[in-house]
Amino acid sequence: MDPEQRSADGHGRGPEKKRALASTTEKLYMAIAGAECLIVFAIAFTVFGLVEANIPVARGKEKTVPVYLAVFIMAQIFSVLYIWDALRQRNVVQLLLHLWFQLCILAYSILQIPQTYNALNEIGNQQCGNYPRCEGPDSLYNVVRSLLIVTPIVLGLATIAFAFLCRKLYRQFGWAEFHLVGASPEMKRMHREYQTLMSLLKLLLYFGMAFCLAYLILVASWTIDKTELVLACVALPLVVLGVFVTGIAARREIKWLMVSMLVLMVVGLAYFIYKLASMFLPATSWLYINTRVTMAIFSAFAIIILIVTFVFGCICLTNFGQGLAQAHQNPEKTTTLWQPNTKVPFTSDKAREANSQAYAQVTPEQDRMVIE
Repeated sequence: MDPEQRSADGHGRGPEKKRALASTTEKLYMAIAGAECLIVFAIAFTVFGLVEANIPVARGKEKTVPVYLAVFIMAQIFSVLYIWDALRQRNVVQLLLHLWFQLCILAYSILQIPQTYNALNEIGNQQCGNYPRCEGPDSLYNVVRSLLIVTPIVLGLATIAFAFLCRKLYRQFGWAEFHLVGASPEMKRMHREYQTLMSLLKLLLYFGMAFCLAYLILVASWTIDKTELVLACVALPLVVLGVFVTGIAARREIKWLMVSMLVLMVVGLAYFIYKLASMFLPATSWLYINTRVTMAIFSAFAIIILIVTFVFGCICLTNFGQGLAQAHQNPEKTTTLWQPNTKVPFTSDKAREANSQAYAQVTPEQDRMVIE
């Protein structure tokens, strides 16, 4: 028997003690994410350095440029961690949600160009450090714009590559899912819903933190009324705590805790809707005169994520007590990629692909078969 087949079937003695290594597709996916992060980092820090060096005293809209870049850098760090976690857990749902996140960041990178123009245009034709003017011919903005244009191009190419690789990983991760929950369509559905909830919670963590931090820096800290500052300071730790507690409640199927977290999501939804509305109400719109676009984008994304997360939280709540928690807590049925597990044999790329194709061909009639 071929060594790959022996390891795939679990009959080879030597390979059983090896750690399940990442496939070539997974390594390529992670490499693209790392390259994207490094390129965007280099561009963001270069733009940040140019703005800080030539506009030492930020006032008005100019002070928003470093914050825009900081939020963008945080998005890239989150993106790499999000991908790594998805590959580690072999969570194809999370990879698909990452594609949506990529599109959001791509849209933000495009909007960042006119936002930077508006910020530097406020200075007008005054001298910007080593440049004769901040906006116009031979200006600081022309140099910054040439750098900012590269970012959406890099993100767009990376998104296309991710979409292509996701299709291959979808087939590959099918065997890991089969190992965890078996061939039952019902268990597979519940597991996918659980994966979706976990993936949405991680996205909610980023958008909630990004909104609160941006609000604290750009809006709340500059106003005389500190009520909004206190609310933002309270909301930030609540977002982090709520995400982690919801994850624990869903994994361990603690009903009362899950219901409490769903109620907290409704409160959070009301908070973000209030913030979005306050950006356009006459009484409070002046607070966002320099930051309306950025804050509106993040609040809208947070609202969308919260609504979808609440829906999947309710769905997962109805799945409690149907056996999924036992599958997750069984150490012999882990889907984690880099966790040593002598019960799961090592498989090469070809063997994994064969397993995934076999898993995809399982029919409902075969689901009823029991092998003892």
